[in-house]
Amino acid sequence: KRGLKEFGEAAVTAVSTEIKQLHDRAVMQPKLAKELSAEQRKEALAYLMFLKRKRTGVVKGRGCADGRKQRAYTDKDEATSPTIATEAVFLCAVIDAQERRQVSIVDVPGAFMQADMPEDETVHVRLTGIMVDILLEIDHDMYEPYVIHEGKEKVLYVELLKALYGTLRAARLFWEKLSGKLLEWGFEANPYDSCVVNKMINGKQCTIGWHVDDLRVSHVDGAVVDHVIDQMEEEFGKEAPLTVSRDKVHEYLGMKFDFTAAGIVTVDMSEYVKAVIADMPSDMIGKAATPAAQHLFDVRDNSIPVEKEKADAFHKIVMQLQYLSQRARPDIRTAVSFLCKRVSAPDLDDYKKLTRVMRYLQSTIYLKLTLES
Repeated sequence: KRGLKEFGEAAVTAVSTEIKQLHDRAVMQPKLAKELSAEQRKEALAYLMFLKRKRTGVVKGRGCADGRKQRAYTDKDEATSPTIATEAVFLCAVIDAQERRQVSIVDVPGAFMQADMPEDETVHVRLTGIMVDILLEIDHDMYEPYVIHEGKEKVLYVELLKALYGTLRAARLFWEKLSGKLLEWGFEANPYDSCVVNKMINGKQCTIGWHVDDLRVSHVDGAVVDHVIDQMEEEFGKEAPLTVSRDKVHEYLGMKFDFTAAGIVTVDMSEYVKAVIADMPSDMIGKAATPAAQHLFDVRDNSIPVEKEKADAFHKIVMQLQYLSQRARPDIRTAVSFLCKRVSAPDLDDYKKLTRVMRYLQSTIYLKLTLES
């Protein structure tokens, strides 16, 4: 509601686009409220809509089910979806650089909605307000008989036919569909990472690795890569075309991979570093030659705890740096590893140590990780 108030008509358009996707992809079917038991109505998942203005100025809507209720009855193994390990991403990139492979990044639109719900699993979702109005505009005859009022609010109950973002099993269901299709096409799963598959094509290895709906495809022959992408387009691009990047430089999982130099790949996260710096407290501004001093691991019993505002900033920044240090900036990993153990009750010394890391990053914003074999 706040997004609609702030962004106006652009927000309504964004919500309409997201809701129309549910209808066009036959993700759900409406249900009469009176046919659902009181327990089923109680367990129905709320449908949430988030609105965000992107850097381009476009307002983007993201709809999802509130799957928290499912935690009570969903086994963790059934809800967990494998994702490619960061080590596997780097190892594949090194091989791609060494063998001078052609690399493409592929994004599957509306990925979760490509997977059918299992026949033995019934999930109901409760839509309200403007989202119901938009569905009535899309197909009044289909939805109007199922709309009810609960208090002053318009409500529509639906049953999911396909996986929906936010439900606990959605990512797992899509992983099962994607991995099953790749195996059907003759790829073999890597024994060390179930999100990496390989296939020998024309005497050379073709590798596909993926993180949910973001795939990277590589082979020395660009025509082979194009053929594999065409197969994916035919299977997963029926409602909307795949987004494909074919170049020497790729954005993948928040990192910029550059294969321009022979035998070498560089990994750049300078934009991420800039964003962390832009959001940091002003007392961290400065420069440092190294991420930590010799006394990094020293802890004093009488050091003064920092106030709540600084403690919250400390926690947030350390988590951001942990993500960074595990990817393109291993040079800060030792300092960040220590600071991670201090987030529950940081003191003034810990804050100064974090400040040192931030000042080092300000001195090395454009430092890249270079990998080669």
